[in-house]
Amino acid sequence: MGRLARVAILLLTLLPAPALAQLRSVELYAPRPFGHVIGDTLTLTAEIALDAPFVLDPASLPQPRALDYWLDLRDVRLSDHGVEAGVRRYTLDLVYQTFYAPLEPRRLDIPALALSAVDGTRRVPVQVPAWSFLMSPLREIVGTGPGQALALRPDLPPQPIPTAPARRGLVAALTVVLAALGVLAWQMGWGPFGRRRSRPFARAARAVTSLLAASTDVTSNAYRGALLALHRAFDSTAGKGVFAEDLPAFFAGHPAFGTAEAEVRRLFSASRRAFFGDDTAGALKELPPPELAALARRLRSIERSGA
Repeated sequence: MGRLARVAILLLTLLPAPALAQLRSVELYAPRPFGHVIGDTLTLTAEIALDAPFVLDPASLPQPRALDYWLDLRDVRLSDHGVEAGVRRYTLDLVYQTFYAPLEPRRLDIPALALSAVDGTRRVPVQVPAWSFLMSPLREIVGTGPGQALALRPDLPPQPIPTAPARRGLVAALTVVLAALGVLAWQMGWGPFGRRRSRPFARAARAVTSLLAASTDVTSNAYRGALLALHRAFDSTAGKGVFAEDLPAFFAGHPAFGTAEAEVRRLFSASRRAFFGDDTAGALKELPPPELAALARRLRSIERSGA
């Protein structure tokens, strides 16, 4: 290689290398440039193509804000379509809203937008071009044609909303709810349903609660009355008098009450002491009033369950 050739190669290496990446194109798509009135929204779409590996810098994107007293930037949406054939493509949607109220047709400008593309420490400017459009007044100031001057129409009166279907639906729903509550009250023995003849333990539970709560002296006849109320419930359920020796037959005929057999036998044992042994104090120790009331509630629950 000659000396002249080596000098030429050296000079070529010292020349600045062309940029490895650059802005390919920015294409702006806009709505019609005329016939817009106050309050209209205008969507501008910019198609941006960059040579890879450059990417659009998100920090250079504008934030929605008021740009002028008559123009707001309402929304900014950026879509990255990836790299194809060494070119990265973006779609940038800019939604503006105009609040200008012209007295006559007037041309307005949406300013250009300066963005940046980066690749490490290198930066390339990306310019979205400005766009202009014509604003139209809502009405003429002075009528120019013959006849009566143009007048604005009055506002439309509010249309009544039909409520009959909603009322019918509400009535139907309330009817279903009331019917369900009635069935539940009948099943649980609430209110007047608890007084029906088929729920003797419900009546006994109310009597036991009333007698034990009203009495301040647990050695009084109130305790005996509570015992007697439960015995009457057993008699009514069995359809005959039930004594301690009749309990096996009662549980055989009403097996649901078998879950409380131990407490029921304590009840009959305490009753034997109170009524036949004249030992109310012993009965109180064997089955205290709180446990007697709890047994009455448990028997009522078993009865409600369908015993």
